Amino acid sequence: MELSFLSLLDTHREVSELLLSHQEALLELDLVGARERFERFEAALRDHAGGEEELLLPVYARAGTVPGGPAELFLGEHRKMLGIAGRIADALRRLEPGDPGLRRRVLSLFDEEAVLKSLLAHHDERERNVLYPTLDRVTTPAERRQLLSRLLQPGLGSGFRLSPE
Repeated sequence: MELSFLSLLDTHREVSELLLSHQEALLELDLVGARERFERFEAALRDHAGGEEELLLPVYARAGTVPGGPAELFLGEHRKMLGIAGRIADALRRLEPGDPGLRRRVLSLFDEEAVLKSLLAHHDERERNVLYPTLDRVTTPAERRQLLSRLLQPGLGSGFRLSPE
């Protein structure tokens, strides 16, 4: 049972589930729950971005040209997603339970979250189809295990889980 970079995609499932859970709370106008779930979402997204940029981009660079775009594309996607998440977190902090325009403000927040969900889906698809297969091709099993074990160290992507191939 060899570990694969495809196992890192578990993070995308976790991030998507957290965002959906946040949106369900927001629809119910449970602002405390929505904020708490979004904080967890944002932390998992940061873990993914930080882990990938620190640990995997050097391996991508060794692979040479990667079909589908350079590593900078993925760095740009991470920055864009984290920027949108930051704006959403700010907007969430400004929502007040007694605000007469609360429902309208929540609906406008969903517009921005729709953009984030779309970016997450495209990012996940590109990683699944381009980057992780490339990493599997250019690294040895021992190197993959070492990189994955580093991802599991506290503070370096604690949201990553390993799953058998």
